Amino acid sequence: MSDKKVPNNVIPFPIKRTRVGKKYRQEEIGRINELLRLCDEDMKTILEQIDQLQLELTSLTIEYEKLTDRLLELFKIEENEND
Repeated sequence: MSDKKVPNNVIPFPIKRTRVGKKYRQEEIGRINELLRLCDEDMKTILEQIDQLQLELTSLTIEYEKLTDRLLELFKIEENEND
């Protein structure tokens, strides 16, 4: 702490990190483990959603290519009829 005088009703903020007791460390470890578990579940869900989106994108790409091919065929027919 600094050399400044503090009034009697003010609790000085600790400058150095104080060591946390075993009980509090165990509680923090438990909280962190729970947060990590939740993060793992969220990441798993997001990866499953990405997989589903990839399947849908593949399906849409195939459909898009079919429609594009058909459109080209129709343009060729139109072009031949106009000649």
